[in-house]
Amino acid sequence: MSTPRFAELDDVRDHTFDYIICGGGTAGLTLAARLSEDPTVSVLVLEAGKANLNDPAIMVPGAYLQQFGNPEYDWAFMTTPQERCDGKQLMWSRGKSLGGSSAMNFMSYMRPSEKDINAWEELGNPGWNWSNFLEHSKFGERFTPPNSEQTSLYHHTFNPEYHGTKGELNVGFPNSIMLGEVKLQEALNNAGVKTLQDGCGGDVNGAWMAALTIDPKTRARAYAATAFYVPNADRANLHVLLEAHAAKIVFENLAILDVAGPRRAVGVEFFHNGQSYVASCRREVLVCAGAIKSPQILELSGIGSLDVLHSIGVEPEISLPGVGENAQEHSLFGTSFELDPNLNWDTYDKLMDPTRAAAEMALFTEKQQGLFTMGLATLSCIPLQTVSAEAMSLISDQRSNIESQLKDGKINEGLGEQYRLQLRSLEDPSQVDLEFTVFPAFFTFRSTPEPEKAYMTILSVLNRPFSRGSIHAASASCLDPPVIDPHYFDDDFDMKLMLEALKFLRVLRNTEPWKSIIAKEVDPGPAVQAEDEMREYIKQSLTTIYHTCGTCSMLPREKHGVVDPKLKVYGTTNVRVVDLSIVPLHVTAHPQALVYGIAEKAAALIKQG
Repeated sequence: MSTPRFAELDDVRDHTFDYIICGGGTAGLTLAARLSEDPTVSVLVLEAGKANLNDPAIMVPGAYLQQFGNPEYDWAFMTTPQERCDGKQLMWSRGKSLGGSSAMNFMSYMRPSEKDINAWEELGNPGWNWSNFLEHSKFGERFTPPNSEQTSLYHHTFNPEYHGTKGELNVGFPNSIMLGEVKLQEALNNAGVKTLQDGCGGDVNGAWMAALTIDPKTRARAYAATAFYVPNADRANLHVLLEAHAAKIVFENLAILDVAGPRRAVGVEFFHNGQSYVASCRREVLVCAGAIKSPQILELSGIGSLDVLHSIGVEPEISLPGVGENAQEHSLFGTSFELDPNLNWDTYDKLMDPTRAAAEMALFTEKQQGLFTMGLATLSCIPLQTVSAEAMSLISDQRSNIESQLKDGKINEGLGEQYRLQLRSLEDPSQVDLEFTVFPAFFTFRSTPEPEKAYMTILSVLNRPFSRGSIHAASASCLDPPVIDPHYFDDDFDMKLMLEALKFLRVLRNTEPWKSIIAKEVDPGPAVQAEDEMREYIKQSLTTIYHTCGTCSMLPREKHGVVDPKLKVYGTTNVRVVDLSIVPLHVTAHPQALVYGIAEKAAALIKQG
């Protein structure tokens, strides 16, 4: 394959394009591919990162975490000190390569529940419902079913009704998984958790072996760059400028025109090699920079809370107090277990030995086999009622708490609507509240793994936080990272859910057949028993799972919405946001498939005019 073509600065500065896309990530490249299908329109993508194509740190599935914290690949954002986590700051990694976070995620491919998506329509977004979403989500998918060995050994199953086969994005199953995951799934069944045939069909209540975005022939990562840019790089109307930081949207000067009303974007200012330039726009500016950077771009463009804009010295264009607010983030903590040393285990722990790692990389390169092809498969999403005998009491107390805050005016009615939908989900035994997923290695940070031993870490994930955070520009410079304050555990109900997750894992640890393969719990360890000890462990171990949403919420404007159901920014005629930031109420899912689906729907909306 020839080297893909990229734009040069002279191809972009002072030129005019029909569409300018700020961000060449998961959504941005999908959108660029769809819009540039029309040869009569021109599309410019401004991507702040490098191409990093064919890079083993991206392409090799088992090379997890090699990119994390490395500025060549990772924005490595830091949160503010978190008051309810003893002042801890967390690193929020996000992809800084062509393809964005699809170039560095853990490749899980699942969809939210049907009720999760339908809740968006209830919040005031006609057309954003499950059936509509599923149609768009399947469009770009190229699904490869598991072979007979994958089905019999690893329990990989699927329902063809929920998959597309003619799209560009490869979705399939890994060569292998760690066999302890099969034992865990069987133990979950014995603990009352059903097995799902497929996690892409609108029901995520149960345990299943998830599909991944993986090329079935090369066993390499499949992501937005390989699916949506590389095959289309020769399109004369598609231009991608790398290392170009979108700074702000340029609007038509209403004072000169002597008119009032919604603002019309006429271009984008961007930084390249430390210099500022402008690219002009005929039709639309599409902000696809993700839930962390998209609100920053809007604020630097004069769109947001007047207080925030004044504090960073930006002249207001449009008052939208919801910009950067309503941030919702999936978070997790790990519980690590040592596996029975009398059994032979293939886990990523073996890659800590440089000699073994080199041999495994050679095996991957030459034969597409070995540890580097092993995937993270087990997902289990479980209702609180299954996890905890205290579920209904906890939910009742939380409902009383929310209604009291509404009555006292501590939360507004718009947020109250979201909370009531969350409470409804908690009370619905078909809906899920907690997720448990597996990392086949030692992946906690309190203890130190012992050489030659094998470990299995269960990640307990909070998917429906009641705590709401914010993300705002720190200054008028696009090169300064935004201020990220997730407000972890502002609502103590989030901590209570995590406590119930830890208690459940300890019950599951004594459930066969998983019980028979576990030697011992390492972190937090059997000494941690009292509630205050468990709380402290969760706070110390808490980390993000990189699923932020809500900072440019698709809600009615009077309810602190930022975009309307067509994803247009309120107060503008031709600016849309297309990424995870538009999600108004978080979902129980790893959101990769969700973002691709949002981009496909956005492309259809744009083409409709």
